[in-house]
Amino acid sequence: MPHSDQTSPMPTLPVSRLHPPREGLTVPVRGLRYHVRRWGDPAARPLLLLHGVRDCGATFQFMIDGLCSSWNVVAPDWRGHGLSDRAFGSYWAHDFMADLDVLLDTLFPDTAPDVVAHSMGGNVATLCFSMRPERVRRLVALDSAGPMGRRLPVDARRVLTDWLAMARPGKVPGGYGSLPEVVERILASNRRMSQVQAHFLAEVSTRRDEDGRYRWLYDPVLRFPLPTLHSAEEWRAVWSSFTAPFLWIGSSDPRPEAPPFDDEHVALRRSFRPDAEIVRLDDTGHNVHHDRPGDVARLVEAFLQR
Repeated sequence: MPHSDQTSPMPTLPVSRLHPPREGLTVPVRGLRYHVRRWGDPAARPLLLLHGVRDCGATFQFMIDGLCSSWNVVAPDWRGHGLSDRAFGSYWAHDFMADLDVLLDTLFPDTAPDVVAHSMGGNVATLCFSMRPERVRRLVALDSAGPMGRRLPVDARRVLTDWLAMARPGKVPGGYGSLPEVVERILASNRRMSQVQAHFLAEVSTRRDEDGRYRWLYDPVLRFPLPTLHSAEEWRAVWSSFTAPFLWIGSSDPRPEAPPFDDEHVALRRSFRPDAEIVRLDDTGHNVHHDRPGDVARLVEAFLQR
């Protein structure tokens, strides 16, 4: 199916219509405590949401509010993110993949959920479901999944250098003096973000420490690149057994370190999965589910309900 550009944005839902999670729970995962939020009807079809690096499960809220059908929505915070435990530098893609494998058995022991995954979450999901194809029904990847390009040869020295820097204990970040400062930081990073959206994300993504400073909930070492697969050939080899119906939703303005969605890279992705559906949303940055949450929700439900 050819990729397309979506150019008619739906109105952003006001924060006054947010549907809060029905519960939060703690799940043991490979020696760590994972925080998991759940929305909607527990008897409805399960929908697992996997966030990207330096985010948390609550950052899917705007997309969740755009869903029209009944879902049992489940969104964990990855290790080192949100309210889940930190892992003291153990943040290889393999760690996240193994965590997801345990989460699937714990949260969905008798069924294969539909999955929507953003950025790093999409990379982890495709790796895991390549090894466990029976554990997913359909997958939607948001500005995610796959290599930056045909990066050969891999710069092994840079990979190891980044790992050494990541493994070394760092200084505690200075943080922000007030919540409005956090809001301004979020608005500066995304020109499409509304004030009310930024305020919501500031509240769910930070904590106020004993010194009165607001700091991000993610482990500071996650500012370094995560060790993962690199070359297109590595991804192709892994994805050879990934067979679930697959929708890519890409941004029109991805950030430099995110996989681009220009024609060349769309063709590269198409060579991996000729049957995948690819949509590029106009006037969006990397966080497509923040910039056009109504459109993302509409595309997700249309794909998952076929």
